[in-house]
Amino acid sequence: MKKIIFFAKDLNVGGIETSLVNLLNELSKFYNTTLVLEKKEGPLKRNLSNKVKIIEHKISESKITILRKGINFTKRVLFTLKYKNKYDFSCAYTTYLYSSVKLSRICSNNNVIYVHSDYTNLYNEQDFRYFFDSRFINDFRKIIFVSNESKKNFCKYYKELEDKTLVINNIVNVEEIINKSKELINIKISKQDIIFTFVARLVEESKKISRLLECFKILISKNKNIKLWIIGDGEEYEKTKEFIKTNNLENNILMIGLETNPYKYISKSNYFILTSDYEGFPVVFNESNILGKPIFSTLDISDDYFNLKNELGFIIPKDPELMSKEILSIIKTEPKIKKLNYAKLNKERIEKIKKVIENEI
Repeated sequence: MKKIIFFAKDLNVGGIETSLVNLLNELSKFYNTTLVLEKKEGPLKRNLSNKVKIIEHKISESKITILRKGINFTKRVLFTLKYKNKYDFSCAYTTYLYSSVKLSRICSNNNVIYVHSDYTNLYNEQDFRYFFDSRFINDFRKIIFVSNESKKNFCKYYKELEDKTLVINNIVNVEEIINKSKELINIKISKQDIIFTFVARLVEESKKISRLLECFKILISKNKNIKLWIIGDGEEYEKTKEFIKTNNLENNILMIGLETNPYKYISKSNYFILTSDYEGFPVVFNESNILGKPIFSTLDISDDYFNLKNELGFIIPKDPELMSKEILSIIKTEPKIKKLNYAKLNKERIEKIKKVIENEI
């Protein structure tokens, strides 16, 4: 059985972490699978198959630069001596994590790096190139993106690497999502309620929490039956809480916080909404589709199978006023969506990554 190894930060709640667990659980049926984490922690650890071996490679976070660099260099040397070229395939699953990028290249020449976000929205061309050059992007055999947009925008700056790129969207655990969606929630819902669910880390830079709140402030002023459930935690949590209180929106906007099972809330809502400025491909889009919820998104994100414009949801403006007007117009029609065949999609995605592992593509 071939040996494969993946690198990530931890298994805390998040879209990337959920996708990683789903992927490793599938791959461990075919390969001897190892996962290296900077921190061997997180609630999603319990969802990982016991076939997957976990190694912890802690990185020093000492504020004393020379001490931090010395410790991390020593650890990297020891790791190299133990694992150099010991695997048939290695994967840096978290692009942003510098240590995972370096270590993954040690373990195998058959190596890939995953890109989960569209960094052209975060950096100008110079900084974009610096980010990926510092990740030794030229040295990876393949570069895997989770959306067409991310790949296309990357290739604008790295045309010479286009032959190395491919798109493989995330694996989703349909059975788990449906089963968990049936759990009860402790929220009173009336027949008149029109409920939107937002699931994301509460950060302003990418997720644009202020845009979401301003939009719903307008929506609620026009229709008191509109409700918003915010699931997630992050640096904007207290600010979001303060906005809700200041604008007397406590009866309409509920902050649920960090939740390992967002599906039980999504399933009991009417719509899913995401107001980000940039994403790779939100895992929660697949999850919302599985649960039959129309998606409102400020981003036109797609892969080879998933396209919001194709009866899955709606692309809405980024301006809160225009956004609210569009949403009000759409929900009057009580839209329905088509559901994708995820059993088929998962099979195709697994076959594709297996071909990468086997060096067939």
